[in-house]
Amino acid sequence: MVDNTGFQVLLLIHILAAVVAFGGNFVQPMLQRANTDDAALAKVNKLIQLPALVVLFLAGIGLILTSKVEGIALFKFDQMWISVAFLVVIVAIVLQYLIARAYEIGSTSAVPGLTGGLHLCLIVGLYLMIWKPGL
Repeated sequence: MVDNTGFQVLLLIHILAAVVAFGGNFVQPMLQRANTDDAALAKVNKLIQLPALVVLFLAGIGLILTSKVEGIALFKFDQMWISVAFLVVIVAIVLQYLIARAYEIGSTSAVPGLTGGLHLCLIVGLYLMIWKPGL
């Protein structure tokens, strides 16, 4: 385990950002059925969830940079699981943007499929973070 405060603070930020970024997508279908204004849902996506994904990405980079144990980097940018995780977060950012855009233009029929893609990103991301294949 990495025993440095900077790493631990970044890990906390990384986990909190994941909760904020992905959590709202589990309640959005209920909000849609309750006739919540599409503009309000777009605003939540753009002002809360999308920035949280960017924070998640940046905190992940910070975790890699601060993951030294006795001077040796535990995590490196060339590790396969990290490369795949970067791709997953980039895909999630695009999907989250498309969800916000769908709400903005009133094309909510696309939202369930896009949300399903985000759920898949979450599952793949959790797998990568827990098992770190190739490490």
